[in-house]
Amino acid sequence: MKKGFSWLVVFFAVLAVTGIAGGAYYLGTRTNAPKAASTSHSQSSLQFTSLSSSSLQQTKEPLFTGSVKKITKDLELFKISEIDKENGVPDSIVYYEAGTFVRGEFKDYTRILAIRPSEGPGPSMQFLLATKDYRTYLLDDPGSKTVNYPESDWDNPFTYLDRSKISKTVSLDTDHPKIIEVEKPFVLIRQDSILLENKKSGNKDKNGYDVYLESPITAFAKSDIVPSNQTQLTLYIGGTDWGSGEGYGDKEKKDLAIRKTYLSKTTYLHGADSTGLSYSYVLSTKSDVDAYLAKAATAEQEVIAYKKQIALYNEKKLSEYPKSPDYITFPGMRLDNSTTAIPADFYATYDSAFPGACGGGQSTFLVDLIKDSDLQAVSSSSDYPLFILKDTKHPLYELAYRVKTEQGEESFKGVNDGKSIPTFEAYVADHPLVFFKDAWGRWGVMGEYDFKLMGGCGKPVIYLYPEKETNVHLSFAAPFSLNTQIPSYHDGWFVNAKPNGTLTDLQSKYTDCSKIDETIFGSEYAGAACKSNSYPYIYWSGKSVENQYPKVGGGWMVEKENLGVFMKAKLNEMGLNEKESNDMTSYWVPKMSEKNAPYYRISFLQTQAMNKFIPMDVNPKPDSVIRVFLDFKALEVKPSVIPVPQTLQRFVRNGFTLVEWGGLIE
Repeated sequence: MKKGFSWLVVFFAVLAVTGIAGGAYYLGTRTNAPKAASTSHSQSSLQFTSLSSSSLQQTKEPLFTGSVKKITKDLELFKISEIDKENGVPDSIVYYEAGTFVRGEFKDYTRILAIRPSEGPGPSMQFLLATKDYRTYLLDDPGSKTVNYPESDWDNPFTYLDRSKISKTVSLDTDHPKIIEVEKPFVLIRQDSILLENKKSGNKDKNGYDVYLESPITAFAKSDIVPSNQTQLTLYIGGTDWGSGEGYGDKEKKDLAIRKTYLSKTTYLHGADSTGLSYSYVLSTKSDVDAYLAKAATAEQEVIAYKKQIALYNEKKLSEYPKSPDYITFPGMRLDNSTTAIPADFYATYDSAFPGACGGGQSTFLVDLIKDSDLQAVSSSSDYPLFILKDTKHPLYELAYRVKTEQGEESFKGVNDGKSIPTFEAYVADHPLVFFKDAWGRWGVMGEYDFKLMGGCGKPVIYLYPEKETNVHLSFAAPFSLNTQIPSYHDGWFVNAKPNGTLTDLQSKYTDCSKIDETIFGSEYAGAACKSNSYPYIYWSGKSVENQYPKVGGGWMVEKENLGVFMKAKLNEMGLNEKESNDMTSYWVPKMSEKNAPYYRISFLQTQAMNKFIPMDVNPKPDSVIRVFLDFKALEVKPSVIPVPQTLQRFVRNGFTLVEWGGLIE
């Protein structure tokens, strides 16, 4: 079903066009690469070291023949409701062959990837199956979700798949191991979702709008292969795309130049099997991954119990909405002085370097043009040696300082417990960047996380329009850090929603009305709304802890005096009603105008991108969802290359509808 969100994001200028720390993009054309290539990096001094065979998983031949190919006919694997038809879901379902098993229990079966648009404000759904006759299918269900979750729950595949087509649930063999051991103490851990990209299909839906289909990413640059004894899997380095910087001011151009000079690669690795089907792998340490996996088993059982309690609540067998389990953070490259002894004059926590304000990520950056002689060792109890730069005026320190402080004094104080911005010298004195060598001898960097960034995904507001008065529970489906929450988020938001959109907080005891600052732009309504416990929408801002900010493509170049007219026209085109459009425009046009720039690059992220970036669980499920997110960049000069206009998808409202808007604050 089509869905949507709205947000207001505090995001730093150079990242608004190009992505965030750890963002991974895919360049070049995939080849069936050598199994243990000896390659050199095309633009940096990275040198790959050989890996000791004792620390590597035993090699094997590929499990599949063939390649990833789109299937042109409808396999009819999904249940389709009348509301699905109205929302164009059948137009966006897509199937791919992903090779034929050459050995084992599933020999001669063809692997199938089935992709369906998201149900509610969450990411699209991926299912792996196997078939010999294209009439009956084996469903890959290694986590036994078809058994452990209620069939009405989003996590149960049979909520979406036609059970009559499934002869059996199994754990399909794979060439993508969950854990890949590399040079100690490092390991790679696989993320759960297949790498997909969203492309215009060339077809139109029944309303005449373009249909977008998700497809597996199989194209990578041969030069980005890293040596590996994983003969059934080719590993590629994750890269960055910082953009051209056209229209940037002098300061932004300087920061962009630093990024392009030093930060061309990330610690993400993308593992492609012999068919081209790919997953991302995150670099971490064995101790951190072991700790995560130990918690994950318990966490999964807690989630299953929670979902069963939700089902009981919906059946009116529980009087109170159940408490949600705590998130566990996916492992990456991190340091915390509570578990790793580091000198007292260092910051307490380190994570992905040079973060963006809205999105996070488990990866951090590899550093080009850094030599061993540029660094000095640090005494610590870390599983791997740590280093700092000898040059306290290094451009990377300058970049780290500006990322954390360019928000301004008041904003900095607002999210850092009233602390003032430190001087550059004081900031560097506590060593904001820590360097390490990974399993391939590449220099990586982590950055301090003691200082917070202002805003993140700023002023997303959520409207709820049920067909009849309904109690609705909303919560983030991935780890999230909140700066603003009106009303307060307590194991989610739990509200009574009326058909006209009026919301009553059912957890009002957790919201202190006296702490709402009505002088903050965008919060003028909130004090009175809190006291009367009657809200027009849910208002939040914050930062995704794990998910990357989506890459934005296309847009428009708009002169300052035309911002209001432009916004009204585009919001109407996407299907916002007059109130929603007025609310969004009255906030965002002044916010953009604060930059006092003559030109603005304006783009929009819509439902599909935002569902993947910041998924939410909503109970009961909305029938229709729209998420509209403004991404903009103030420009000092008119770019010589004008953006290619986006093709915007129009939203159709059916049944219980959720609408969200928001945007990006530089």
